[in-house]
Amino acid sequence: MSMLKVAIVGSGPAGCYVAERLGRKAKGAVEIDVFDRLPTPFGLVRAGVAPDHQTTKAAARVMAKAMEKPEVRFFGNVEIGRDLTLDALRAAYDAVVLAVGAPEDRGLDIPGADLPGVVGSGAFTRWINDHPDAADRGGDLAQARRAIVIGAGNVAIDAARLLAKTAAEVEDSDLSPDVASALQGAPLEEIAIVGRRGAAHLKFTPTELLELGDLAEASLRIDPADAEQDPEATDNPQGYAALKELAGRPVEAKRLTLSLRFNLQPEECIAGADGRVASVRFRRTRSEGDRTVATNETVELPADLVIACIGYRTRTPDGVAADGGRLANEEGRIAPGLYVVGWAKRGPSGTIGVNRAEAHAVADRLLDETPADDRPGRAAVAERLETAGAESVDWSGWSRIDAAETARAEPGRVRRKFADRGEMIAAARGA
Repeated sequence: MSMLKVAIVGSGPAGCYVAERLGRKAKGAVEIDVFDRLPTPFGLVRAGVAPDHQTTKAAARVMAKAMEKPEVRFFGNVEIGRDLTLDALRAAYDAVVLAVGAPEDRGLDIPGADLPGVVGSGAFTRWINDHPDAADRGGDLAQARRAIVIGAGNVAIDAARLLAKTAAEVEDSDLSPDVASALQGAPLEEIAIVGRRGAAHLKFTPTELLELGDLAEASLRIDPADAEQDPEATDNPQGYAALKELAGRPVEAKRLTLSLRFNLQPEECIAGADGRVASVRFRRTRSEGDRTVATNETVELPADLVIACIGYRTRTPDGVAADGGRLANEEGRIAPGLYVVGWAKRGPSGTIGVNRAEAHAVADRLLDETPADDRPGRAAVAERLETAGAESVDWSGWSRIDAAETARAEPGRVRRKFADRGEMIAAARGA
């Protein structure tokens, strides 16, 4: 009987869960190769989850179990489109699964969105997580007294929380010394989280929202009018109940003011005399049932730093059509032998658990539709990479990176990540 050969592009939660399901259901009759353009696995669990949320990052331990199965091989530091074409991958394997996520920030698409001091949440998150593609964002914080975080989801809360936390509050995280120094050295006095729609449509989860009420040096302020609706009549009853609970707490005087504001749609980022962002003009909105309607009233809020947390788009591989920031697909199928999972399939939404259930469903469909066809699989790919001089990192190499990062952690940190790809490769070699 021929061995089914499957390539998975991306080693984040969705990719790992596909590998887990295929290995379990095919029972030794499948060869699974997982490719990642970074030398490190786990995608957003490593480089997207906030550094102070180590409980969430612990999901990597579950994902690692799937990657350590004998039928799975990890090819880190291999980028599809640079080291291998998608066509070459499809020729070598019976099926290819794209688990490439949605790494591109959705822009604000308003005048002034490209001003210095205006950043996307993806760029900000890469920086705080020492992603090797990150730009230095410490300079954006050096003069920032007022920050505006645009968005009403957990990513917006993560950004605001990390801006507001003290050094003691990021103990037991994997925040690097350089990033921590920039965050805690910022002269911030005010942070506003601003949502385009009304408070009834907030997307914060209760746990994330309630964290904002327990910050050591940040006083949370919520307009009482935003907490007057019936939680059962909102899009997110549990999240809204948490908002009401926070609004009922006494407001304490602290070093920093953190406010939640709703019904404000951004219209323009306005530059100051130095050419950097100095304020944002918003148009006030109101809710009419499920609709959000703009009014004639505008509000201008001062800001030295603006973080736009309004969503992400996937990168589109050659020959694959895009569909509103995701890859065009029909229940995970792009074409015969080509599938997609995770954010690249459905857009940037849902928890790690959502990825697992969805990835399993696509893996089941792949097994139902795809016959084994005596393709060369990893043998051909390994030969092609060697001929091209591409240095891939296998699971043992990742284990050496992991051990080195843990060993070099400063007191009060669980690890110190390598932020440079070359350093990762050297650690993978055991240097």
